[in-house]
Amino acid sequence: MSLIDIMNLLNRDQLSPQEIIKCTLGIKSTEIQAYCILANKGPVTIQEATEILRKSRSTAQRILQNLVEKGLATREEELIGLGGYKYVYKPVPPERIKWTIQMNLEQWYNKMQTEIESFPEKIKQINCEFDD
Repeated sequence: MSLIDIMNLLNRDQLSPQEIIKCTLGIKSTEIQAYCILANKGPVTIQEATEILRKSRSTAQRILQNLVEKGLATREEELIGLGGYKYVYKPVPPERIKWTIQMNLEQWYNKMQTEIESFPEKIKQINCEFDD
């Protein structure tokens, strides 16, 4: 997300949950859609996700795996008949995402505060030569 995008978000009266998640967690719209499906529908298999998301099996699998890697979902094995198994993807609770967003914002704020403290010195270090 660019600085212009962030400034546009800050100047809005209201932010959608999608915008907040996208900005603070750095995830894509398709991943947000997949998380919402998990949160509202409950656990899903790759087969179910493929149908709901209307994506290929490999794309649905990659989206769900991205959610697991980013801490938005878990993947569990469930036994099926004759010794086989399937993976089931479950959402983390929205309260946990809220906490993660709050932690990310606090870290960002603290980093910006530190950078601002040394801002006058950093301005002096910028190379301001111009070509004529």
